[in-house]
Formats: sequence, structure tokens, C-alpha cells
Amino acid sequence: MGLSSCYAGLMRRLLVSALLVASSVGIFTIPAAADPASSSTTTTIPSKVTLSFDYSDNSSPASASNGRFNIIVDVLPEHTPGVVKIVAVAPDSANVDNLTCNFQAVQQSQVECAFNFTASGVWSIRALYSVTPKDDVSAFARTNLRVAN
Repeated sequence: MGLSSCYAGLMRRLLVSALLVASSVGIFTIPAAADPASSSTTTTIPSKVTLSFDYSDNSSPASASNGRFNIIVDVLPEHTPGVVKIVAVAPDSANVDNLTCNFQAVQQSQVECAFNFTASGVWSIRALYSVTPKDDVSAFARTNLRVAN
């Protein structure tokens, strides 16, 4: 195993460790370098991408009632091409499956998914950014959403 592959493996383990430690903090965003666009396209991809959650009322913690609820992820800087996948991780006690909104193209610096929450409790909402669905995730954000009857 070459020195560069050992270094890459160590960096991946450090990134995973940092994500696990940071996941206990409400919203967490990791700006990371995105892969450069291929030379055949004129679109440029910024070196750092930041994700944030957007709710209609940012003055109080995010909450929803059981049923349909839209979650919006802002992708910054503006006009960043790429895709975002949003996953709603169900509370452990809910005994229901996680909800997934598969990779969607960023439109006007946002991605929106409608989830139908079927169980009360605190759901962990995770947004994953990638240049394309086949590339590695290069930015991550997490927040909690309280769902009540």
C-alpha cells in the first residue's frame, strides 16, 4: 500500500470521526472541497460548499405535525451545481423506517423534499451534497425536527 493511499485512508477516518463527534451538535455543516468540473463543461464548481436548512419560521426550533412537511436545503455559494440527498432518520422508539429523498439536482440554490412523517418524536434530518450522484459526498449538514401529533 503506497504512502498516498495510507494518507487518504487516514483522512477518511479522521473525517468520519469528526462527523460522529459533531453529530451531537444541532445543525452542523462541513464545507469541503468539491471535485473540479470536467474540462468539457463551462460550469465551475466552487472549492467550498455550505448547506443549511431553511424553514418558514426560523425564530423557533423546527417542528412539524404528523403528516406531510417540506424540508428545504440551501446550497451556498449561490448557483452551485450539484445534487443533494435528504434523509430523515426516525426516532429509535418509533419503530418506523427512515425516509429518504434521493439525490435531486440543485435548482436556484435549493433542494426541497416533502416527507410524510408517520411517527412522533425527534427526527434527525441529514442533507448530503455531491457534485453528481456517483461522486463522494463533499458537504454534510444535520438538524433535528420535532414531530408531534
